Amino acid sequence: MDENKVYETEVVGTGEKEMDFYRKLRAKIDAYLAKHPNVKAAGYLAAVPDIFYLIVRLIADTRVPAAAKLKLTGAVSYFILPVDIVPDFIPVVGWMDDLIVSVTLLNRALDDIDPAIVDEYWAGDVRVYDFIKSVLEKGDKLVGTRVWNAIKKLVTKK
Repeated sequence: MDENKVYETEVVGTGEKEMDFYRKLRAKIDAYLAKHPNVKAAGYLAAVPDIFYLIVRLIADTRVPAAAKLKLTGAVSYFILPVDIVPDFIPVVGWMDDLIVSVTLLNRALDDIDPAIVDEYWAGDVRVYDFIKSVLEKGDKLVGTRVWNAIKKLVTKK
């Protein structure tokens, strides 16, 4: 990730509440990774705030259709609300379930969003579509089969 990039000033319309959440999440995860540099899923964990950032920016963008924004709002809500499959106070897995739920909902919204818009807001080192595919393919390895199955059940509810 580009450490010199100024994330919070790139798009007008993003609420300060969301950016405060982003900053706090980034600080927590960066601090955790500094203390635990050998975490197996460090690359995924480091991208959790970037996914949140991407989703918030897409919601704020007027070019993104309302149907896609509705799916993305569910992802932001899952990040922010304290009720999760795995609570966020549990390091790694608590953040990983946020990542997987959000990536799953983002993946569903991508059919309705111009890829250039998505690329515009992605701060990650790898292509966003490759990252999403990797998260979805490795979901059970990132959080365990039981949590992965609970996430799939949650996001497929009508």
